[in-house]
Amino acid sequence: MPVYEYEDTRNGKVVELEKTVAERDSVPRYLKRFTVPRKLTLVGVGEPLDNPLGVNETNLMKGYYRQEQKLGSRFKSKYTPDSIKRATLRRKKYEQ
Repeated sequence: MPVYEYEDTRNGKVVELEKTVAERDSVPRYLKRFTVPRKLTLVGVGEPLDNPLGVNETNLMKGYYRQEQKLGSRFKSKYTPDSIKRATLRRKKYEQ
């Protein structure tokens, strides 16, 4: 559920409330919602915490699989299978 920031017009403090999109404006009149968030936090974007350097081989292959299932024979990667294998081998060597 999204967290929205509101300014309390009585004292100028910032209040954070967890609301659904439909309920985000159902707050007391003295709270004014910021239209643009002051900060943005992404949670659960797909990379495991044990791999902070970026895409790992498993996620890469899952992504290719999903694209192939979605597009069928129209799916064309700009990378050759050999170049993907070389890149993952270099990455494994770098991680050790």
